[in-house]
Amino acid sequence: MTIKISAEAKEVLMELSKFVEAKNTPGAGKRFRNKFIIKIKEQLKHSEHLNCKHPKLNEQKLKCFFINDWVIAYQKNEDSILIYLIIHGSLLAY
Repeated sequence: MTIKISAEAKEVLMELSKFVEAKNTPGAGKRFRNKFIIKIKEQLKHSEHLNCKHPKLNEQKLKCFFINDWVIAYQKNEDSILIYLIIHGSLLAY
């Protein structure tokens, strides 16, 4: 099963990486991004997740899980998984 990341989710990962890089030693941003992607893949391979509780995400029939304070919303198809959104949990207003 292939895991794909939407352009919006990639942009969030890049901005997170830049932020971590700016606050730490050279290369920290890239290491952070790689570890975050590994955590996402592990969660997707070893767990079945519930539909998102947030109304807008639930309307799109997305499934969600958390990594620390970050919400990862995705859709699982027969042969692939598409990560639609990575957003900080504090930014989701109910």
